[in-house]
Amino acid sequence: MPRFRNVSLSVMMGFSAVALAMLVGGCGDEGGQISIRYDRPAQYDVPKSVRKIAIVQFGAKKGTEKKWGEIATDKLTSALDEYNKKFHRYVLVDRKRVSAIMDERDFQMSIADTDQAVKLGRIANVDAMIYGSVYVAENVEVNRSSIPTPYGSIPVTTRRYQSTAAINFTMDDIHTTKTICSVTVMRKYDSKDKADKKKYKKYKNNMPAITTLMIQECVAEFISKVSPHQVVISVRLEKGKSKLTEQGNRFAKEREYADALDIYRGALNDTPDDYGTMFNMGLCYEALGEMDKAYASYSKAVRLRPKTKFIRARRRVRIENGDKDEDVD
Repeated sequence: MPRFRNVSLSVMMGFSAVALAMLVGGCGDEGGQISIRYDRPAQYDVPKSVRKIAIVQFGAKKGTEKKWGEIATDKLTSALDEYNKKFHRYVLVDRKRVSAIMDERDFQMSIADTDQAVKLGRIANVDAMIYGSVYVAENVEVNRSSIPTPYGSIPVTTRRYQSTAAINFTMDDIHTTKTICSVTVMRKYDSKDKADKKKYKKYKNNMPAITTLMIQECVAEFISKVSPHQVVISVRLEKGKSKLTEQGNRFAKEREYADALDIYRGALNDTPDDYGTMFNMGLCYEALGEMDKAYASYSKAVRLRPKTKFIRARRRVRIENGDKDEDVD
């Protein structure tokens, strides 16, 4: 058994708006779903001297995409501001102030390169500027055909919905006049793709809503590169073999993990080989930060039934605690 260190985590119901997602799930509705959030550092090494930052309105290649630039800028600002409340990494300059400076100094509505960013950044007295551009393409392909019947042909119309959202994010260090990072993040949607159709099912091919969500996902990916952030792991509870497990699941879904564990233990007294209940216990222990017990519960579930979901959960706990190369079997 590996020795685990403490991990900072919190638990919430459902998906977070920023957070983008690292999913571990099963099939069907099973016993409901809980979500766990892990704190993560920025992927890029942003200098500690970079504290005060300004976000400039994202530009678009065509005038019709101006609204998408505004949406991307709003999503980035609100998400980064929310993380700053937790991690206190940056100080965001009010966008109205930046816009006022740009109007006063006759800057363009958006920043296109490092020279412009540095010039504006020095006037605004910030350490870094974040700017970029947005490209969005939406298309609805209409196909008309007919189905022959004994009574004549019946006309049939089908539609294929497609959307692409690509955002270039650039973060420049005003003091060094160097680019900290410049990345392009893209998301695509195709109603003919089964995975896309399932992922965005609730939007019912509402293209503006789907495109907005894809922009939000692009923003979340960029933030993970330059800021401390959280990764959401959404996991479905197992039904288990006992009625008690169903009761325990109700408590787990309400984040009453200690009560859920008591009920699960009772369920295992009745059915000691209930791998589903053991897995659920692992989730509760993980949510409570009791990682040794979470690992032990997941291992028992794996030994009884080596489901991919169980194996991934055990590996997740191990990796979260730095034991990447350890043989846990």
